[in-house]
Amino acid sequence: MPEVYVIIATWNSEKYLSDLFLSLHDMDYPKDSWHLVVVDNGSRDKTLEILSAWQVKMHNFETVIYNEANKGFAAANNQGITYALKNSPDYIVLLNDDIVVEPNWLNVMIDKMEQNKDIGLAQPLITRYPEINKINTFGNACQFIGFGFCWLEGQDINLTLKNYQPAYLSFSAVVIRSEVFRQIGLLDENYFSYHEDSDFCFRARLQDWNLLAVKGAIVHHRYKFPGKKNKIRYFWLEKNRYYLMLKFFKLKTLFLIAPACLFMEAGQTFFSIIRGLFIQKIKAYFWILKNFDKILTAREKIQQTRKFSDKKLFDFMSGKIEFQEIKNPLLDYIGNPLLNLYFKIIKKFI
Repeated sequence: MPEVYVIIATWNSEKYLSDLFLSLHDMDYPKDSWHLVVVDNGSRDKTLEILSAWQVKMHNFETVIYNEANKGFAAANNQGITYALKNSPDYIVLLNDDIVVEPNWLNVMIDKMEQNKDIGLAQPLITRYPEINKINTFGNACQFIGFGFCWLEGQDINLTLKNYQPAYLSFSAVVIRSEVFRQIGLLDENYFSYHEDSDFCFRARLQDWNLLAVKGAIVHHRYKFPGKKNKIRYFWLEKNRYYLMLKFFKLKTLFLIAPACLFMEAGQTFFSIIRGLFIQKIKAYFWILKNFDKILTAREKIQQTRKFSDKKLFDFMSGKIEFQEIKNPLLDYIGNPLLNLYFKIIKKFI
């Protein structure tokens, strides 16, 4: 069987770990063929005690890497990935600490990827937990000015689903060929949290790797939408969205999407003021200005190594913004129709 390393980043995760580890313990993938690495981001609860207890119970729980402070999702996973790559596995799995897996999920994923060598990354069908009859995400959608959202979130799991290539994959549960890391590098730590998955998937796609959402593999995610006034989340989402576009899109594309960006920025600014998040939006602008040299360096590397134009990305993108946690009449009846029309027009010129 292919050799697999499972990487999990924890941070004050004690309330999730029992369900997670019980499900990992019961996986039917051969235990000698997969290894577990946990990277702890400076937990201050009982996470470390629980991890120590599970290391005794699971002989393939290889190591825990300890950080003194929270380094973020990307940096912590990169530590685990770097450790795993030294052992030359065939695949690396990234799992959130609040995931619960079905016993056969990894077998299904690996079988599918072994049959299709052009698939570089794949994700399972991810449901809510404990509402496992409801979908959390079956691949992620990306709107053309950088908004990402879970596809089919909240829909019934009994929908007729097919395996397909989404715009990008959810890294709450993802299987990645080690070869992909060796070709395109690790997660971009400039994101800290949010959009590191879309960034990595974009880089992989521009190197001609296919992505896949696999309906026959199921894991469950104890996900709750953060509050609308979650200030730090809003900052990360906004600055990461700007960073993503500036890093990847060619100058012609940036010029073409500029009117839509300005239109959306006006609306975003208005709602950020209403929701008490305007300061976070200003901070996102300042982060872009302060780190512009860093952005240009990342951009130059992408533009020099990419094999395809932006059309390779835009073919999988959406014109509409469909945040499940936000129902806004102005967006639904004015913003989205205009954005979608504009997307259809400019896509011909990308």
